[in-house]
Amino acid sequence: MGLHHEAYLGVARQRDALNPPRLKLILVDHNEPGQSIGALEEAELLEILDHHRLGNMPTHAPIRFSVDVVGSTSTLVAERIEEAGLSAPPRIAGLLLAGLVADTLVLTSPTATDRDKRAAERLARWAFVRNGPLMGETIESYGEQVLRAGAGLSTRDPDEIVSSDLKLYEVGDLDFAIAQAEVTDLMQLDDHLDSLRSALENLKDRRGLDFAMLMVTDVVDNSSRLVLVNPPAIFDDLPYPRQQDGTLLASGVVSRKKQLLPVVLGLLED
Repeated sequence: MGLHHEAYLGVARQRDALNPPRLKLILVDHNEPGQSIGALEEAELLEILDHHRLGNMPTHAPIRFSVDVVGSTSTLVAERIEEAGLSAPPRIAGLLLAGLVADTLVLTSPTATDRDKRAAERLARWAFVRNGPLMGETIESYGEQVLRAGAGLSTRDPDEIVSSDLKLYEVGDLDFAIAQAEVTDLMQLDDHLDSLRSALENLKDRRGLDFAMLMVTDVVDNSSRLVLVNPPAIFDDLPYPRQQDGTLLASGVVSRKKQLLPVVLGLLED
């Protein structure tokens, strides 16, 4: 029995070495391969849960695929938790709520929906419990802290600013990226424009992109300035006034997904 058992184990090890178990993944808050981890095709994709435009890869088998029109994927996760009859632990609820208020600018963004508001209230009930780490907070006070923590250009390296909130896109034969950074005053950009342009140029070259854009968004006044490197000629038709420093002023534009991207795609796909 011992010899047979050892032989069986040897065959099993050889089989596992030739066919190692595949990592099982659920893509959350994205569905485009260029925005995901490397070697995604080597993993077993189980599900996609997202709120962005479709750009997903083909799959070998049917998967659960949920893309919905809400301001934050945190909303979809919170709804799943409630549908299962569960509640999130305070720390997890706080993290989900941070994502929700950041995505929707504390529910003031044009992407915010009634479902986001209900999800925020639900997550707040779970997060702001007695003796919890966020006890005494409100959605508004917590949201302001989240936005302040993520806003600003002075405390972060330019390479980090242009890559930490980055989306990659492919339209026809063009590959490009749009990054977004949040500030509490657009005047901050003036002191950092040259270094950010250089970092954006490096990002473009490193990723092999045709052009790249940084959307610097004022979360107080709800406007953005656009920094572009190597833009296509058609971008002369973008409906945003060009400033003396070469940036574009997009008044009232705060959402990359719902406000800026449709305008960019509308020009590139004509």
